[in-house]
Amino acid sequence: MVKPDPKDPVVVTVNGVPITAAEITDYAKTEAQMINATSTEETKAVFRDASENLINRQLLLQEAAKRKIAIPDAEVAQRAREFQVGAAGGQTAAQTGAPDAQLMNAVRGSMMIEKMLDDEFRAHHVQPTDAQIQQYYDEHRDLFVKDPGEVQIAHMAVKIPPNATDAQKKAASDKIIKLYREALKSKDFAALAKQNSEDAESAPKGGDLGYFRPGQLPPVVDKMVFATPVGHLTQILESNLGYSFIKVISRRGETIAPLSEVKAKIALFILDENEDTVVRALIKKIAKGARIEFKKPPGQTASASGGREANEKYA
Repeated sequence: MVKPDPKDPVVVTVNGVPITAAEITDYAKTEAQMINATSTEETKAVFRDASENLINRQLLLQEAAKRKIAIPDAEVAQRAREFQVGAAGGQTAAQTGAPDAQLMNAVRGSMMIEKMLDDEFRAHHVQPTDAQIQQYYDEHRDLFVKDPGEVQIAHMAVKIPPNATDAQKKAASDKIIKLYREALKSKDFAALAKQNSEDAESAPKGGDLGYFRPGQLPPVVDKMVFATPVGHLTQILESNLGYSFIKVISRRGETIAPLSEVKAKIALFILDENEDTVVRALIKKIAKGARIEFKKPPGQTASASGGREANEKYA
């Protein structure tokens, strides 16, 4: 039996296989560099993710071993040499030397998991069909806009006087909220704006402000109106002039990328989603029968329910 290293305590065991603090720290450091984590909250999240990912890896590795998945030594050695060369910044295999046992074991484990998951992906038919790609394209056409064209907008305005008192601001705020609720129910925005908008120039036109291309409106307004569907209202806007909200009346000149241009991109996205679903379902299934126990730091007594809590998390 290997004696525990007090300098590298075991944090969690998966069916008796330990995962140590050093393993989690090394994994987390790599992930933190990849996402450029800087804040304390980001760092904590990285360490939580590292623990979960290492637990998941151990679950998958044990399942692959149970299924008697084997990788030829020559293939493992080749992958390990490729990893060495990449990590050494382009040195040749001869310069980096033969892969050590620790690297070989890690690479073998990764390749076993890859093979098992490939088998799962084939069994679950993760490759998207043309019909699935077409459906995604039809339901997410807003993601494939090449040119947003122009948007026609109308607005409702309630003004506040210069150096307005708190009471005047509240009265204007209450009025715009009341008008907003009415506009949500009304089928005739133009009539409502003619009667109630305090913008003397646009009110006679039912609040119509005309057509705009991207970049012609203030940035906040521009982003808001181009993200709002035709026939819908933006949220209420506040400025030093008062309060307002906008209705998107129509669009023209919008250009959508044809399916042929984005088919490969959609297929890859659906494939990633399908594979992720298969992996999560497999991990959940494996974890139901696993014993996952989080250990307390040295000097503290481990909770008797620790294993149950962990299993509930992965169930």
